[in-house]
Amino acid sequence: MNSKTLIASLALVAGIAGITPIVQAAQTSSDPSVQSPTSDRQLKVNDRAPEMYQREDKALKNWKAKGLKAPIEQAQWVQINDKYVMVMITNGTIVEMQPVEK
Repeated sequence: MNSKTLIASLALVAGIAGITPIVQAAQTSSDPSVQSPTSDRQLKVNDRAPEMYQREDKALKNWKAKGLKAPIEQAQWVQINDKYVMVMITNGTIVEMQPVEK
């Protein structure tokens, strides 16, 4: 193998290695999730939120001022870390997530 072929091969491998983290970051950003405050797992839409977020005292009363749409029937907006999360009061299912605007 001559030096030109070796350099070309190394450049190709380095380019692919440099793109991989960017692609992975793009994939995770399209799938909203939030770190659970009660465990080490990531919560996503259709997961069950911790029971404490089903309580009325955790509901965001000013959801409209925060630019959120009205919660669906039997649901409420809560804030979990850096996300606004619509949670069903009846069973804790996460219906929707929105990032907190800073």
